[in-house]
Amino acid sequence: MRDKIRKIIPIAGLLILIILFSLTTGGKFFTWQNLKNIVMQASIALVAAVGTVFVMAHNNLDFSLGGACALSSVLAYLISGGNLWLFIILAIVFGVLCGLFTAVIHIYGRVPAFMGGLCLMFAGRGVAQTATASRYMMIADSGKLNNFWVFLAVVAVVFGIGYFLFNYTKIGKYQKLIGTNPRATDLSGISVNKYKTIAFVISGITLGIASSLALSRSLAVTGNTGLNLETDVLLALSLGGISMAGGSATRIRSAIIGVLTYYILNNGMLLWGMNPDYVDIVKAVFFLATVSISIDRSEYDLIA
Repeated sequence: MRDKIRKIIPIAGLLILIILFSLTTGGKFFTWQNLKNIVMQASIALVAAVGTVFVMAHNNLDFSLGGACALSSVLAYLISGGNLWLFIILAIVFGVLCGLFTAVIHIYGRVPAFMGGLCLMFAGRGVAQTATASRYMMIADSGKLNNFWVFLAVVAVVFGIGYFLFNYTKIGKYQKLIGTNPRATDLSGISVNKYKTIAFVISGITLGIASSLALSRSLAVTGNTGLNLETDVLLALSLGGISMAGGSATRIRSAIIGVLTYYILNNGMLLWGMNPDYVDIVKAVFFLATVSISIDRSEYDLIA
């Protein structure tokens, strides 16, 4: 019974927010323009979250997202010379390279993935701020992609492919097996290192796509590109009820439920006219309440 409640809470929280804001914003929440804004604001984090689920499934956290987004965007811009389509391809390539960097640090350096991710986050942010301080990295053509239907199509394709890979192929199933018991998975003949690397590559691909969406929103690569992306994604996945310990309890639906919850909460409070200084406080309280109810505490029980 308790397990069923934990599974229901994230969905219930999302529905409660939708009902609450639809009744208390004077009809502003359910306007077509506002719904489009929510989808477009959430798209970048949602695309990145799909890849992050694969990494979290084998019991790892990737804190590189924001810095890697900035780094891949800067490098893609410098090499592409401002060509939009070449930028998109290169952003995905550099996103994959960032994922491989974290995988190598984790697998061959034998350090937690989040440590390699933190190094990449700080390095990427530093490179982006240095590079953008001396030049304006604008791609005017990217505005053509700043369209609701383009964003919706990208999210649908990325989530659809991610859902299929995670639930119906070895790639996703082995991630969950590794998260449950890496030693037993290795003894069963499955290459743990190989499938961990694949997870980081998938995360890199989605990161590159997210970088391209971020460019289309701002029309330029700046020192703030991808800022706080890693915290937005991890907080959203937590709100979506994802298992922080990975394993068989990991669900890719946590990405879409959590990201929508996170951005609808933010949007609704702004429609209320709440002071932006208080928005983060309310989000923190809501986050703590939701996670406290939905988290599986057996993952953290200490065996005497």
